[in-house]
Amino acid sequence: MKLISPIDHRSEVEPLLQAGADELYGGYIPAAWQQRFGLLASINQRTFAGAQIDSFTDLEQIVSVCREHQRDFALTLNSPFYSDSQLPLLIDYVAEAVSAGVNSVILADLGLLRVLKAQFPALLFHASTLAHLGNSAAIHFYQQQGIDRVILPRHLNVAEMEAIIRQVPDVDIDAFLLVGKCPNTEGFCTFHHSSHDKVWPCEIEYCIEPVDKESTALKEAISKQQSWSQTDRRHGCGLCAIPALLKAGVAGLKLVGRGAPLLRKVKNLQLAGEFLTLAESAPSFSEYQKEALSAHQRHFGIGCSENVCYYPEFHSRG
Repeated sequence: MKLISPIDHRSEVEPLLQAGADELYGGYIPAAWQQRFGLLASINQRTFAGAQIDSFTDLEQIVSVCREHQRDFALTLNSPFYSDSQLPLLIDYVAEAVSAGVNSVILADLGLLRVLKAQFPALLFHASTLAHLGNSAAIHFYQQQGIDRVILPRHLNVAEMEAIIRQVPDVDIDAFLLVGKCPNTEGFCTFHHSSHDKVWPCEIEYCIEPVDKESTALKEAISKQQSWSQTDRRHGCGLCAIPALLKAGVAGLKLVGRGAPLLRKVKNLQLAGEFLTLAESAPSFSEYQKEALSAHQRHFGIGCSENVCYYPEFHSRG
């Protein structure tokens, strides 16, 4: 199982690889895009400069170092859709990236996938969670358009992931782990993440008023949504689920954190690597989970919360 880490700067590549990353992912905004569309219409779902590789030269160097270490790098082009006026710039952008040695792209826009697959057939294409491929039929359809790999949406449980993997054995499936947990379904989210203090709309307390009579399920959903204003999504975890994710056949664990400090990325990788090893040697799940809960307390300085548990079906066992 691969450990997949974000990267934002050329200076981060060696520390991240040394910390155990099997693959890095990130993106940068070319000058032509910045001049026409700016950061608010980001090419890769990040609206602040700290989550962008600084330049094409830095991208070349990151890819070169990854190749030296026989590790992979994936370029992020994961906005849910692009306009017709943006498409020529995207094609030029990918052509330039390919010239730098990039052989893998993360995307969500189906139209962009079809265009790039026709023009760059040797590239590997990953379906971002923004594509919201939550069942095997959706994955089969994207596979027909050229997708080789899929990052599953955050809301799926491990049993659902395992069922999907059985139906699409020739597509690599990745799952999220550590930080960045969100209360919303990302593929359907229309919030704009552009706040300078990086406090996103889902973290702000607000009141939901249904237009019709409240059901019990709706009341529960409203209560849980309101609780997110007291929850730190940066404490997202999922360590308890690693043994089950291994058994399910998940190909990679994708760590969140584009724009985060290097030390946080390194510590997340080290923690994930430690528990990936432990998952293969622990005498029982109860012993494994005991260690995972203790590690969460040490790593984040707070006990585990169901809100930020990527796989809450395991949280209830704690």
